[in-house]
Amino acid sequence: MKQLQSAGYIPTTCFTLPKTCWTDNFYAPQVEVQKAFQRKHANNDAAHAFIENQRHEQRLYEKYKEYYGYVFYIVKKRQ
Repeated sequence: MKQLQSAGYIPTTCFTLPKTCWTDNFYAPQVEVQKAFQRKHANNDAAHAFIENQRHEQRLYEKYKEYYGYVFYIVKKRQ
């Protein structure tokens, strides 16, 4: 907030995305899409590495979700 204020903005509110945004709306829908993508690109090592990277990211989220997240800041430019 201090950086926003020193840059000439007035903070009006801030909020974090709830965990369900990640679990229900981001990671859960990926499961079937990832499977379909891997079937479509069955012989493509890069495609499989890409999916494995996404799954690794999800595992990291599950392990460390108490320690990080997204925060949105709503601000107004000072007149």
